[in-house]
Amino acid sequence: MTYPCRNHRTTGSREFVKTSNDSAADPYGQVAGLLEELGETLGLIIKSARCGEDMHVFQYRASARNILSGLDKELNFELAGDLSQTLRVMYNEAAKRIQLEGMEAYVERIESAREMILEIEKAWTKIVAFN
Repeated sequence: MTYPCRNHRTTGSREFVKTSNDSAADPYGQVAGLLEELGETLGLIIKSARCGEDMHVFQYRASARNILSGLDKELNFELAGDLSQTLRVMYNEAAKRIQLEGMEAYVERIESAREMILEIEKAWTKIVAFN
């Protein structure tokens, strides 16, 4: 018997690294790519947690933390002071929600982090359209 939960991304991150390096000249595009990758990774955490695939949860959680760290490093406080501070708070909150502090309600915490990141991604897409 096969399980639908066994479809896991194996090369997506490597392809994304190449794409984000190519877009280094476009910091708005790079952040948009990071936000998209983070949303996908949070979705994979949810799927893996629901399927009881703890190893994948840990792998995707580490990837999500790395992406959040990358997003935080891209913040430009000189250019967008208050916005940058707000985004830093949101990234930190998302990082807290993906920590494993007991599996009960874990999926709900990841879903709430994902919703928050998707809202940021939608707003960022509008910002990118103006630049």
